Amino acid sequence: MKPRILFVDDESNILQGLRRMLRSMRNEWTMDFAEGGEEALKTLEGESYDVLVTDMKMPGVGGAELLDQVAERYPQMLRFILSGEADTEATFRTVVTSHQFFPKPSNSERLVAVISHCLRRRSEFENIDMGALVTGVRCLATSRSTFDALADLLDSESATIDQAVELFADEPALAAKVMQLANSAYFGIGDPVFSPRAAANLLGWDVLRALLINESFVSAFPSGPCRAAYERAIAQARSVSELSAWIAEQRGASAQVIEQARLAGLLHNLGRLLLCDQAGDHYARVTALVDEGKGPDDAEREVFAASHVVFGAYLAAAWGMPSAVVEAIRHHREPGVPEQDEDARLPLLAVHAALGIVSASDAGEPSDAVLARLDTDFLGQQGCTENIADWAEGWRRIGSAA
Repeated sequence: MKPRILFVDDESNILQGLRRMLRSMRNEWTMDFAEGGEEALKTLEGESYDVLVTDMKMPGVGGAELLDQVAERYPQMLRFILSGEADTEATFRTVVTSHQFFPKPSNSERLVAVISHCLRRRSEFENIDMGALVTGVRCLATSRSTFDALADLLDSESATIDQAVELFADEPALAAKVMQLANSAYFGIGDPVFSPRAAANLLGWDVLRALLINESFVSAFPSGPCRAAYERAIAQARSVSELSAWIAEQRGASAQVIEQARLAGLLHNLGRLLLCDQAGDHYARVTALVDEGKGPDDAEREVFAASHVVFGAYLAAAWGMPSAVVEAIRHHREPGVPEQDEDARLPLLAVHAALGIVSASDAGEPSDAVLARLDTDFLGQQGCTENIADWAEGWRRIGSAA
């Protein structure tokens, strides 16, 4: 069945323009067009859709209200904004109910590419309720230490952007969210950014502070049986991020690719964080199965019908992460699967190798045991099998220096 997409705008000429612009996608998508928010809500009552693309400023039911209602009633839908402008109040409302914001007029190729990319990731879910865990989430929880640090920062009269940047660059939940905002048109930022540090600097402390005050933008660390797993996943993400960037640097990557490797490492288990945070009771069954001897990925598939990499890649795509980062999140467990160009392949290689090295180190295994955790065929294709021992030693030195 073809994906169904609903486009909403109060101006009929805009809708006609969208029809013309997207005519080439008629064989790929079923597209409907609603003139205004009220008509859109009536349409949604009678039909099921996969994607909503809406204008913001509309009479009656405006874009912000439409997104609020759709997020509540139809959490399985991908929700995009296509608008020429949005006032500040509406923007702060929609950063937690929409997934990406495209400026109007928009490049049709980019709009098609983003929607198609998200739908490909979504197609990996057999159960639509599982996919709704991704599209229904507004934010992810931070670690306890970061949550406490954010509270101190908000209470401080002398807080600086530099202090905020350090927190956003080192916490998966915050890094993913700030990248989402900076690489969409929510705050009028046009040029793409490739690191949470750059994204936070671009947004500035005033915007970040206003977002942090919004309880829907950041939440406290999860309680209950998943709390320990959540904290371990974040600690591992930080280590894999640091080592991934170092490996990319050793391979002579450009600054942009190094930052993509760093971000991919930080977000490599984004899906596991999502499942722990949004479905903690179910994830407790995963931890119980692991305690019984089942592998974590197999346990996730048994409980959720998909492993965390599928959830993480879908969330990363929906929030507009760079495609190389999305692919690294999705395939770092099986890196030999996708066909990619060199720039996209390097973040994947870096995260795959870094995760194996960090996991072996955390388990107290000797350096020569690392290869057993890695895809040696893939490493051989990349011509770096002989580098693993040096990278493992480099990680030992980095850890010693810290």
